Amino acid sequence: MDKLKTNEVQLHALAHALAEQHKFTKHRENILHGITRRVLAEQPLPDISQYLCEELVQTMGYPVAYVALKEDNGLARIVAQCGLMEAEITSFQIPWDDTPQIYNPKDNHISQTWHLISEKLLLRSVVMFPIFLNNRVSGVLALYSQREEYFDVTRVEGMQSLADQLDLVFWADEARRKLHIQNEALVADVHGIVITDGSGIILWANPAFTQLTGYTLKTVLGKTQRFLRSGYQDHAFYERLWETVSAGQIWQGELINRRADGTLYREEMTITPVKVRGQEITHLVAVKQDISERAANQRALRDSEEQFRDIFETMNSAVVVFRISDDGQDFICTDINRAAEKIENISRRQAIGAPMVHVFPLIKELGILKLCFQVYNTGEMAHFPAIFFKNQRATGWSEGLIYKLSTGNIVFLYDEVSQRVLNENALWHEKERAQVTLASIGDAVLTTDVEGNVSYLNSVAETMTGWRNEEARGLRIDKVFDIFHERTGQPLAQPVHQCLLENRVIELSNHAVLRHRDGRQLFFIDDSAAPIRDRDGQMIGAVLVFHDVSEKRELLHRLSHQAHHDALTDLPNRQLFKERVHQAILDACHQQEQVAIFFIDLDGFKLVNDTLGHAAGDSLLCQVGERFKGTLRQQDTVARQGGDEFLILLPKLPSEQQAAQVAQKLLDVLNAPFQLLKQEVYLSASLGIALYPVDGEDSEILIQHADMAMYQVKADGRNHYNFYTRTLNERLAERLALQNEMRRALERKEFILYYQPQYRLSDGQLCGIEALVRWQHPERGFLLPGTFISIAEDSGLILPLGEWVLRTACAQNKLWQNMGYPPVRVAVNLSARQFRQKDLVKQIAGILEETSLDPQWLELEITESLSMENVRVSVDILKRLKNMGIYLAIDDFGTGFSSLSYLSRFSLNTLKIDRSFISVLNERLDRQAIVLTIIQLAENLGLKVIAEGVETQAQLDFLRTKGCDEVQGFFLAKPAPVEEMAPFFSKRTFHL
Repeated sequence: MDKLKTNEVQLHALAHALAEQHKFTKHRENILHGITRRVLAEQPLPDISQYLCEELVQTMGYPVAYVALKEDNGLARIVAQCGLMEAEITSFQIPWDDTPQIYNPKDNHISQTWHLISEKLLLRSVVMFPIFLNNRVSGVLALYSQREEYFDVTRVEGMQSLADQLDLVFWADEARRKLHIQNEALVADVHGIVITDGSGIILWANPAFTQLTGYTLKTVLGKTQRFLRSGYQDHAFYERLWETVSAGQIWQGELINRRADGTLYREEMTITPVKVRGQEITHLVAVKQDISERAANQRALRDSEEQFRDIFETMNSAVVVFRISDDGQDFICTDINRAAEKIENISRRQAIGAPMVHVFPLIKELGILKLCFQVYNTGEMAHFPAIFFKNQRATGWSEGLIYKLSTGNIVFLYDEVSQRVLNENALWHEKERAQVTLASIGDAVLTTDVEGNVSYLNSVAETMTGWRNEEARGLRIDKVFDIFHERTGQPLAQPVHQCLLENRVIELSNHAVLRHRDGRQLFFIDDSAAPIRDRDGQMIGAVLVFHDVSEKRELLHRLSHQAHHDALTDLPNRQLFKERVHQAILDACHQQEQVAIFFIDLDGFKLVNDTLGHAAGDSLLCQVGERFKGTLRQQDTVARQGGDEFLILLPKLPSEQQAAQVAQKLLDVLNAPFQLLKQEVYLSASLGIALYPVDGEDSEILIQHADMAMYQVKADGRNHYNFYTRTLNERLAERLALQNEMRRALERKEFILYYQPQYRLSDGQLCGIEALVRWQHPERGFLLPGTFISIAEDSGLILPLGEWVLRTACAQNKLWQNMGYPPVRVAVNLSARQFRQKDLVKQIAGILEETSLDPQWLELEITESLSMENVRVSVDILKRLKNMGIYLAIDDFGTGFSSLSYLSRFSLNTLKIDRSFISVLNERLDRQAIVLTIIQLAENLGLKVIAEGVETQAQLDFLRTKGCDEVQGFFLAKPAPVEEMAPFFSKRTFHL
């Protein structure tokens, strides 16, 4: 019975323990859930900690619970508690263990203050759970019990989850604080920051973005950044940008955008892709900086540098700049101006990079090198007095300054003072006889008596006048001081006479020129004459002080020359040319003579310029100008209009026939080859002539009419001259009328396509068809391309016409295939303007898709010269077309200026030999050699060759024996309308 009762008691105790354990677990889960809710609600750390302490005391029955943080000094500071008086304790010392620890509140390592609190509240045991942040103990959760040894392993393990949850609270609070700081930093950043999704839709932008663009965040959310585009960047620019960021790479660059108010600004932008788990790009972060001011500053800096360079080079004083050598034992020249080149008799090329002793050979012997090191070491400017130098290059006297720049470079600023030293020596020897004169000296000094007779000349005056002092003494001033007006050549009034007459200082005219005694040397001078008085103030003579300003006048003349001459060729420019034409017309009007104006344009210059480079092109222009000048009279004028155009004036022309003779001479002088980059280049020109007075009576009209005549030469085949006529004017009017009719013809569908078969020589099979445009004009009748293609090219109508030809030819070829005919390639010519279209590849792809024609059945032909205009662009376009499967051919091959190295880079299939070589194939051996060379070249490059313009059996036989692949021409088949093409498909083989 007792045993049964004992079991009942044990069962009752077990049930009570299980109930208590269930209650404990439920309370703990509720507390954990409550902490989680508060974390998600982003409540502050102290509030969540306080909630935990209150639950532990009020719900779970602990007498005291607190959360304390670890201070920098190692003390614990309570941030939340329950069960204590608030003022009882603030900070205290506790052990900071990284595992839960159980203590007796009376232990020595527990703060003495806690001993008192424990006695007051009857606290007998405590457990401290470490709280971790960033893998470091940052605080504790402390629980107290009034029972001794209450906290065993089981209870500690049961409460560990609360401490772990508190770790999460600390981590979340730290993360929120960091996120808040980062957000504040983004908002405060002076750079515009935009965050978008992976497709570029704006999700957020900081205030700096609004300030930069003028758009508010509200107006741009949900949009892409396309509203900022200004049009300065093309579509390809943005394609490259997206290719970069889509590949997960950071894109950085500059672009010009447009603000909300319409103004433009330049920005530097960096776009960083943000990936999820290193794979998918979910967001893009764009950082923008307005660099408009920086760009403007850079431009201003360049302007300032150019201005400095102009001042540096035109200074009268010599300037040489040196840097210290790497070993610190010498100085190396980094810059030198023209004045220094002249004084030292050394070229800039020889000086730059040379040691100081090479620029100044006597620098050590004169002690100046030691002075340089003194300036370099102390930074204090030093003056060196007039020193005499004599070396293998130059002799003279120099004086100036040495100073150090902030960059560490040493600058010599000095003048060649040889003449001044001579003057000073002469004055020294004459000081007792000419004290007053010497006191007034500037450069040259001449004195007279009261009658105007010369009494003294210093050495400078002797040099400039050509008279020695002894010879000039007693002569009239007019004889010794021979001056005249620089423009009129008339003698000028002597300032000495006026000075003696009016008893005052007289200054000479700015246009005075002094003639040397020998009559050959001339000096532009500035001078002044002043009275000489005795002690009583009586005038006893005059002193004339003058100096040579020839270099200054020469500079003015150079500036004037530059304003009226072409900087490259030094030929007169258009402004000076018009002035000379005007003067020639005035003279011709009085003399009843004619004046001829030539307008010359170089044929093929652009190809030379693009192929060999601008430096070669510049050299060619200079050589052409020299040849033209060497052909003409002294009184004729050769001017550069601009680009590759020249103007020529022939005044006092006796007859129109002489103008024609001169024109032919000018064309003939271009026949000899030009030497450019160690290779020979041949050039021709087109020349238009207008005559005064029959073709116009002012310069503008004459130049315009000469230009029109030249334009006609271009249209007629170039390399010739043509006179302006009213018929020419009428012809141009007719050309304009035809251009207007072409616009209507496109709308009225008056253009039609003819097709010419192409045959393979090996088996005679039809292998291709070339599409050729014709114009069925309602009034002018059936027009061939030679009548209207050049007009279409010049006017831009070639773009819609070329697109129509391409679309019609592709559609017709597809129709033939649908009708069951065996497929062949249709060849279509691309004009120069079509090839330069930015969307050419896209347009062709669209037409192929629209007509459903497989790209392999389309062959595009471009001219040889067109492909060489911009090789890099041509290579890119041709490669893209080739990648589509389209066949590519060079048309009219042999007539252009191809480079074999470039030709090999083009993605070609075919070379088409121009008909000009085929037409005289059996008459000229040189043409046979050219054709054979083209065939061999194509074979070496792996290309097919097709010859166009085959009109005889002999031509066909020659091409077959030399290995030509394909032929086309009237001998085989003439171009035919689409209605007549069926027989060619039915009889696919031509007996060759």
